[in-house]
Amino acid sequence: LVFGGAIWISQKQMGERIREQVLARYAQELYAISLVHQVTMVESVEGLFMDDPFDQLTIYGAVAELSGAAGVRLYSADGGFLVSSPENITESNLFAGQLEMARLFAPATVLNDAFPAEDFFWEPLLEGLTVGQTLTVREVVLPVHVADEDELLGVVQFLFDGSDALTDIAELNDDLFLQGVFIFGAGSSVITLLLSFSFARINRIYRSLVERTFALKKANQELALSDRTSAVGGVASHLIHGLRNPLAGLIAYLDISQKDEDDLSTAKSAAKRMEGMVDNIVRTLGENASDAVYELDISELLEIFRSRIEPIADEHHVQLNVVSTGGKELDNRDGNLVLLILENLTQNAMEACEPGGRITVRADETDGLTVFEVSDDARGLPETVKRSLFQPGNTSKKQGAGLGLAISGQLAASM
Repeated sequence: LVFGGAIWISQKQMGERIREQVLARYAQELYAISLVHQVTMVESVEGLFMDDPFDQLTIYGAVAELSGAAGVRLYSADGGFLVSSPENITESNLFAGQLEMARLFAPATVLNDAFPAEDFFWEPLLEGLTVGQTLTVREVVLPVHVADEDELLGVVQFLFDGSDALTDIAELNDDLFLQGVFIFGAGSSVITLLLSFSFARINRIYRSLVERTFALKKANQELALSDRTSAVGGVASHLIHGLRNPLAGLIAYLDISQKDEDDLSTAKSAAKRMEGMVDNIVRTLGENASDAVYELDISELLEIFRSRIEPIADEHHVQLNVVSTGGKELDNRDGNLVLLILENLTQNAMEACEPGGRITVRADETDGLTVFEVSDDARGLPETVKRSLFQPGNTSKKQGAGLGLAISGQLAASM
């Protein structure tokens, strides 16, 4: 009896673990599918924004159709119900645990094998059901956020027919039960060997489920790594592009046979600019490679920008105005990339302006988005340049390489 009781308890515990792993596997697979589908739709459909609930419903409605979900409910970031699709799906509140998991950016799933039809559909009769009839429902709750970003924009709940999950779990539980009966009936003489075989098989199933979960996490990490690699390439291009002018100045200084104090001052200034650029790039790459995360206020960001660019503006005899009227905080990674973009655009503007010209760098908030704007009073760009503004080699300057705006575009795309 003691041996049989031990087998029964172990079987129940392992059955619960398998149930959790089966449900977690479904949730992880759906989470990965939703992120990939989100990126695909945002890239292919213009004007689709993840912070718009209607656009969220468009994206997750397509995911529901793709994954065979019966319906989907959309909630705000604080758990308030927003909308459901199709319209026959009833309103419902999230459990506290589901909302907490979403805030941790982790999927959650619940399997209910006695779900009243009237709690699922407003009109069960339209679905061929009767009031009081129960359904097997699998709920999967996912956080709504932009891929590779950690700002919770809402919560989405998918509703599935849970029969397939219940069948999978029942089959695994049946296997466990049969193994338990076989072990118990085989007798004490072979009990240790049979138990070892049974648990080895169960552990293989468990490891297989864990490996699938790990593979999904690895895929998400590779997406994030690809994004970081793109940013590093853009930062390196920015450094190479930025070193061209001061390096040309140093070479010109070295080529002059008779050097005066002004030439020496210009050469020293160019050397300091190059040293400053290298320091800034090393710091930017170091922060990207580390796990350090902190927030930057827009006014702080513009002060850093002003301290870097004002000496260069003075050298060009150009008036620099920096204006901030608001905007959301940025994390240090995005803030560093914004600094590089603003420096690049402002230096382009300086090269286009005549002495005494004016450059304005402005930051404000429009429709919940932080917008940076760089403008100058130079002659403007030719129409031929405007048509392919961010393409490499596209320049209106005699000695320009046509890389400045292309690099800025690459840096912006990696944010």
